[in-house]
Amino acid sequence: MLTVYIGTEHRMQLEFLGHAGFIVAQGRTRIACDPWLSPLGAFHASWFQFPCNHHLGERDYRNLTAVVLTGAHPDHLDASFLSKKLSPDTPLIVPRQASRTFWNTVRQACANPIIEVKPGTDHTVGDGLRILFTADETSDSQSCAVTFRAREAVLINMSEARLTPKQRDVLKVRMGGRIDALLVPCAGASWNPLCYRHPAERMTALSMVKRVEKLEYAYQALGQMAPRMGLPCGGPPVFLEESLARFNDDCGGKGLVPDQKRAHDWLRQRGYQRRIEIPLPGDRLNLISGEFEPDQAIRREFSFERKDDSLTAYAERMRPAIKEYVAALPRPTEDLFEPFRAYVHRLGERNESTLKDLKMEIRFIASGAHGGDFLVRCDAGELTVEQTGEQSAPCTLSFDTVWLDQIVNHHLPWKDFFQSLRFSVEQDHEAEDDHLKAWLTLADTQAVSEPAVPTSIEKPAHA
Repeated sequence: MLTVYIGTEHRMQLEFLGHAGFIVAQGRTRIACDPWLSPLGAFHASWFQFPCNHHLGERDYRNLTAVVLTGAHPDHLDASFLSKKLSPDTPLIVPRQASRTFWNTVRQACANPIIEVKPGTDHTVGDGLRILFTADETSDSQSCAVTFRAREAVLINMSEARLTPKQRDVLKVRMGGRIDALLVPCAGASWNPLCYRHPAERMTALSMVKRVEKLEYAYQALGQMAPRMGLPCGGPPVFLEESLARFNDDCGGKGLVPDQKRAHDWLRQRGYQRRIEIPLPGDRLNLISGEFEPDQAIRREFSFERKDDSLTAYAERMRPAIKEYVAALPRPTEDLFEPFRAYVHRLGERNESTLKDLKMEIRFIASGAHGGDFLVRCDAGELTVEQTGEQSAPCTLSFDTVWLDQIVNHHLPWKDFFQSLRFSVEQDHEAEDDHLKAWLTLADTQAVSEPAVPTSIEKPAHA
């Protein structure tokens, strides 16, 4: 059986696992951060790692010192990896959150000890490796950046967090001005605008706005923090199901999800002159010397110049497993209108105070057996659900009944379903209200009202 890479010298080094995942090693301490190795990807087998890193899932990870998780999205929190690959006593180190949602998600994944660390507080693990979380203050995101610091080196992983310039400056000062490597995401797959039925010109314009915003953030973060080495990471994922494959198209450099090479090239064109490397699964980095050791095996199989061929082969290899997974999902056995109406009214009852501020009118078209055409209205605190005979609405969502059944009867959160990109939205461009945002405000009350699991939370200063 393959084992996790670790050098024998007392030096801080990395092995990249693909996407946003890596292993940081310091002496005999080895910590995995956000490992995503599941052969079924994430978001119900819609997102997949790029390049493919499934071969790394065959290794033995039972001798990890700990696993650090920066957020609850399944491309960072791989429940399959946590439940199947770790020793039962391997602790999971997570940022402490005001909401219990993140903690509960981790606990549902596995029974390992959970160590919560307050953002802004150093937590020491093993051979003097210190961990520091920095919370995203720009949104309601529960993601955190995480810093790994040893006496000789500093690594900062921005993960999905959007740190403010002040936060970045404070963090750099706290590190004494030394940052050896900065992992920064340069792409993100977003259902808005990807799933909207916009005219081609409007779709391109909206995609470019988000593309440049993400890349510009990476440029500003790299420029302000001035690491010895910049590392574009964290995506994009690829979409291997045939109905989703169009989302892989970068539209000649105008799409929403530029790959790592295009991000690298954009940063160079923007004027970033310091060192950048593009890490692939299996690559290694010595943070002391700065030596970057590319994994030659993956480079024999993959290159960005042959990206289209790689994607075609990857999709052909994975589609049978994707089809098998989706086919195995429960199918509705009765008409979904009454269960859906009851579900919507439960949402309203859980947060009546929210209803009075919501104004929305959304048509839900669930295609397939036991589906239907449903209209949800909320106005002046009154919430109604009715069947409709193709009645128009300012906002229309279309998707398969299997997913409505998953939402109504199997607790699939709307946000996770939206991230799967398995739906389409038709929005009246003249409508003043953001109906879909209003719907998510109501639907997300499931997380807000989620009861905290009784715990005896581990909070030691050292692991």
